[in-house]
Amino acid sequence: MSAVGEFFIHCYGVRMRGGYLRFQAQYLRRIRVPDPKCLSPALVQTLRQAFETQNFELATKAAFEAYQIAAIPT
Repeated sequence: MSAVGEFFIHCYGVRMRGGYLRFQAQYLRRIRVPDPKCLSPALVQTLRQAFETQNFELATKAAFEAYQIAAIPT
């Protein structure tokens, strides 16, 4: 649900006619996610809130933190 997840899908998926990305379980299994035990309770709550509210921007911000990625300056 975040830009980080979308990036992985773009890297592993195949672009089909019409510009749609095709991704299968085998591509999703390649994505490495941070160990949930290593995430702070606050970050877990933020991820939960982003999912429940379908907030793409909040999910992206939380994913950057979870993956320890510095935000790209705009």
